[in-house]
Amino acid sequence: MPRLVKQCLHPDSEQGSAIFLAPLVALIMVYLAGFFVDMGDAVTKADGLDQALSLSAAAASTQISRSAFYGEGLVVLDPPASQAAAVSQLMNSMPKSTVLEGDPLVEVDQGAVCVRARELIKMPFSLIPGIDPYISYSSSSSAVAKGSGTSTAPQC
Repeated sequence: MPRLVKQCLHPDSEQGSAIFLAPLVALIMVYLAGFFVDMGDAVTKADGLDQALSLSAAAASTQISRSAFYGEGLVVLDPPASQAAAVSQLMNSMPKSTVLEGDPLVEVDQGAVCVRARELIKMPFSLIPGIDPYISYSSSSSAVAKGSGTSTAPQC
């Protein structure tokens, strides 16, 4: 036992001196693991917003103006009805943890619709003080009403 104590207090060689780096390496590995978990969570939440926007654009593209269709035979979208359908579908199909930054923007142009939204994604493992723990993600989706002469959505 005295030999072990003497060897620990006064090592004769450089062997074992890297053991002091182990806590630092472990701390860095834990931080990196948390960072990659956060990034995976952010990608999943962004994908959820993309899917919800696609569904809301599809719902908005079904709101045909009845007066234009029955009066002139044109397939054009009704802007107030399309906006209401898009916002309603977006709120119902978003993942529960989604926090929108502002209101969604719905643009209707003849037979096409574009829905845009911006999401704030909270990063729970952001350990660096002074850095905003939120990431802002912006996305858009478009749809065209079937039977309309429109080929592309407005600036989407």
